[in-house]
Amino acid sequence: MDVFVILMQMIQLFLVMALGYILFKVNILDEIMNKRLTTLVLSVTTPAMIIGSVLNTKVTQELNDILFVFLIGLLTYVILPIIGFIIVKVMRVPKSQQGLYIFMTVFSNIGFMGFPVMKAIFGNDAVFYTAIFNMIFNLFVFTIGKKIMSFGTSQKIEINIKSILSPGVIASLIALVVYFTRLQFPTVIVSTINMIGDITTPIAMMIIGSTLATIPLKEVFTEFRIYPYTLIKQIIVPIVIYPLLKLFINDSLILGVTLIMISMPVGNSAVLFANEYGGDVSLAAKNIFMTTLFSVLTIPFIVALFLI
Repeated sequence: MDVFVILMQMIQLFLVMALGYILFKVNILDEIMNKRLTTLVLSVTTPAMIIGSVLNTKVTQELNDILFVFLIGLLTYVILPIIGFIIVKVMRVPKSQQGLYIFMTVFSNIGFMGFPVMKAIFGNDAVFYTAIFNMIFNLFVFTIGKKIMSFGTSQKIEINIKSILSPGVIASLIALVVYFTRLQFPTVIVSTINMIGDITTPIAMMIIGSTLATIPLKEVFTEFRIYPYTLIKQIIVPIVIYPLLKLFINDSLILGVTLIMISMPVGNSAVLFANEYGGDVSLAAKNIFMTTLFSVLTIPFIVALFLI
């Protein structure tokens, strides 16, 4: 694994994100288009990429290995809220913002950025494992995530089973069935699914860039608590947690996917949930911008430090 190649891949993703930023500024993209493209990515292209990741993959893992990935994912989402709580105490975050900061620590950008980054670094096998993490992400974000975000507010929490069974989760379940039953499909079907899945990366990165274009840059860079938070979330936490992961995970791919997943920038869900449950929407958007910007350097750094 060449860190220079990974850095170039991250820069490439960043340039596509920058294109989305520019397209918003010149009015080719707008907030309505962002919403429609987001629906397209979450409901169509990402599910296609998840299913496509297993269509040409040889069955090399036993059921026990897949269950192990589920277990690692579950433990990750149990431990991260504790880490988030420690972070807000160390940083002395105001109580009204603590729920948001814990949420941002737990729920990184798997849906949009996670899949293309994992594919760029590790290949299709990593997309399959990322899909499993995404299933657990959806389970936790629509249950525990709601509770975390509403911390310190008077919002009532309602858990909707329909929201948990998102297209990404359904596609992940289909991918598992295809993987273990070794179902074969005509070449034209496989090629079509892969073609649809392949447009996920550029569209997702342009959506992120276009969304970031709605935030005044001056406000982002004057929010000083973002700087130590970005350093803690994307450098210190992965460095601290790596030895723990190493104790339990022997498979290098699973270890790499788990570590990079923890190192990912804040997810777009932070803005959506902050808006829904009384969080600081502006602060969430600023953290998305800063952590996404710095991920171009922090992710290659973590890869160079532990995975090469």
